[in-house]
Amino acid sequence: MALTTVCAVLAFRAEQARSRSVSTARPAGRIGWPVVAGLVGTAAYGSVPVLLFALHNFAGGAGYVVTVPDLQPDGLLPAALLMAGLLATTLLTSTSVPGRWVLPAVAAVTGELLEWTYWLTHSSAGYGRTVLNILVGCVSVPLLAALAGAALRRPANGRPARLAAAGASSSARWALLLPAVVVMTGDLLGLDLWQSASPGTGVGPAAVGYLVGLALLAVVVAGLARWPRAAADLAVLGLVGIGVYDIAQSGFGQSLVVVQKFGSPRGPAPLLPVETAHHASVLGGIQGAVLLALGIWLLPLTVLPHAGRLLGRGPDLALTRRVRELTETRADAVSSAAAELRRIERDLHDGAQGRLVTIGMNLRVAEEMIHSDPHEAAALVVEARVASAAALEELRGLIRGIHPPMLADRGLGEAVRALALDLPLPCETEIDLPERLAAPLESACYFVVAEVVTNAVRHASAHGLQIRMARTDGVLRIEVADDGVGGADTARGTGLAGVERRLAAFDGILAVSSPPGGPTIVAVEVPCA
Repeated sequence: MALTTVCAVLAFRAEQARSRSVSTARPAGRIGWPVVAGLVGTAAYGSVPVLLFALHNFAGGAGYVVTVPDLQPDGLLPAALLMAGLLATTLLTSTSVPGRWVLPAVAAVTGELLEWTYWLTHSSAGYGRTVLNILVGCVSVPLLAALAGAALRRPANGRPARLAAAGASSSARWALLLPAVVVMTGDLLGLDLWQSASPGTGVGPAAVGYLVGLALLAVVVAGLARWPRAAADLAVLGLVGIGVYDIAQSGFGQSLVVVQKFGSPRGPAPLLPVETAHHASVLGGIQGAVLLALGIWLLPLTVLPHAGRLLGRGPDLALTRRVRELTETRADAVSSAAAELRRIERDLHDGAQGRLVTIGMNLRVAEEMIHSDPHEAAALVVEARVASAAALEELRGLIRGIHPPMLADRGLGEAVRALALDLPLPCETEIDLPERLAAPLESACYFVVAEVVTNAVRHASAHGLQIRMARTDGVLRIEVADDGVGGADTARGTGLAGVERRLAAFDGILAVSSPPGGPTIVAVEVPCA
């Protein structure tokens, strides 16, 4: 429960950070999804004892069952699923999901390590430490964990992530809590799906119940990937309901240890102190308070706005956020345009305009001296010609800074290749742009690349650069990498903040990975459908 509280605090802080529209990827984000996969593997490890008990649940068995009414279900499976869901909500839109096999591999390895650790440290178990049990546990745990890790990529790359990136993150991403809520609700209702079946049920019914529980979790994951907003509402309502039930049961339930007999067991019934139930009641109340607090905090982000819209009384949060983002990007675009006009005016005043004034003065003096001192007049004319050539070159440079002719004539790909050839460092380019893009988008992306490579040349002490650019599924993806010293940060005035503002006008996203010591990778995604 303490770890669950820590994960809830992290989710709360991530929600506050999203309100500030922070999009820079931190190096710590690289381990975020593997940690979630590890928790999923832990959940798979927590479910396998249910299978082992089911395989030993004979109908003719005998024994005793000890239950504590006030001890609410708080097993490893729901706890790991809840922690995984909370951590995943903090990563859904801030970091990229690792490769295809990373999450299943991490989940499988984690589950297998936990399983072997259990068998090596426990000399006995309720279902027996036999070769068959060890084999079943060590095979089923990594298999379930790998399948769960693979299933994790569906909501991480699917509709919840897309809705979160589009501005509905305050509701869609909380759908990831639904699997844990479903498991906890099933346990409270006494369903033998994710907890050991009642003794004497029989191997067949117990095993079928376990498989039905796994299938139901798979359906839940598919459903939350398809209908994330509805799943988020159900998850939050479930948290509130479970929290209220736990607190009520802790405060008003019977603090008794119940010993039930099934069959004809031999030997006396087990004895437990009455204080056990009291302590369990307190723990159940604490658990309920944490879940209730989490659910109440999430109500204004999920259920209440949706209910208000259904009743016609509340604004659309996604639309409101989108309008706010468009207002901010419009203000940034206006400010950027005004700053660009001031830069052009300053460059003209300090450069070409001064040279043209000097040319005019030299020509006037040469006109007056052409009869009295022809040689001096000729020298002044030559000086004026040199100055005019320099002024022309400055004007051409200014034009290239406004809109490069190569960009206008040949497109973004060729303009970036030309930019790479002019750099003082070796630069590899991998560009796949079979078609031209809209002129404003091409211009913005060109200057984004130009700013990033300029930063690398000036500040990174790099020895080489790589530029990759491709258009897939209606999104232009650009990646600029260098082998410099790293440490780039949008908050430290390195020019990347201006790049973010330029991209925001096109709904673009900038992500920077630049640990101290390098390498630095700047990734850009811009819709171009």
